[in-house]
Amino acid sequence: MASSTNRLAEILSAIRDLGSITAAAQHLFVSQPYISRTVKEAEQQLGIQLIDRTAKPTRLTYAGTQYLMGLEKIHRQLTDLDQTMRELAQSKSGHISIALSESMATQILPKLGSHFLQQYPQYHLDIHEMPSAAAERAVTDNQSDVYIGPKSPHHRDFFYRIMRDQAFSVLLPQTSAFSLPRIETAQQLTPLLTQPFIGCDLQMVLGEIIRDFMATHQLFLQPALTLNSLTTIQRLVEQGGGWTILPTPDHTTARVIPITSNLLTYQLIMAHRTSKANTPEMMAFLRVAQQAFDIDPRRQVKQRDD
Repeated sequence: MASSTNRLAEILSAIRDLGSITAAAQHLFVSQPYISRTVKEAEQQLGIQLIDRTAKPTRLTYAGTQYLMGLEKIHRQLTDLDQTMRELAQSKSGHISIALSESMATQILPKLGSHFLQQYPQYHLDIHEMPSAAAERAVTDNQSDVYIGPKSPHHRDFFYRIMRDQAFSVLLPQTSAFSLPRIETAQQLTPLLTQPFIGCDLQMVLGEIIRDFMATHQLFLQPALTLNSLTTIQRLVEQGGGWTILPTPDHTTARVIPITSNLLTYQLIMAHRTSKANTPEMMAFLRVAQQAFDIDPRRQVKQRDD
């Protein structure tokens, strides 16, 4: 099919450029009846005339011009696709699709992505930013190769590697009267329950983790507002909008009270679907992540929760 359409494109192009079927046949080293028969068969199949045979010189009809342009576009796309496949077969290029939340992209991707592209410029990173729970589903549904983000307490369809443990903190407006050096028990949060709480949306894994923490310790709290952007939540607290629990930020003007890791923490993971083997591209990305997070590859084992 591809060879026949390529030949038809060559014939139509020669007729357009040379102005006659005879000249096109001589240019392509084929007989005139062959060209006439090939064009006629295409016209019958398409149900439209491709060549204006009454014109002198012979020219393509409008439909013929549009059809030739389409054939040429398809030929270019097939040529590009063939080159891409050859490069992939020779391990000269590759593609890896990463699903992660906007917050993870802001915190992790600049360093990790730049290191990866510097070391593996032949590979293409396809980044999909979405709420972390949706990012998990994108990987389990085979729409993305890798998930980077918090490990969900409810997900079991991943092979994953732990990148680091992440601490949580209570973030308060500077004007808040609440004061503690560290949160050691959940009951220490009780005085805050009457204050506006700005929470992570349950579309985010962090929202699931914090909700489970609250429920486990019977801290019944209805958020005044839920959002799926850690940056926006942090800024609302900084502006005096309320208090929150977030992964400890690197920079903030809010008051930060650390929560002991024995009480609340999460694991940042890099994971892929259990039914999908690691590709060379994914292994390259893992090696760069290990370098970026200063992880000893000998101690970072692949895990699965059953």
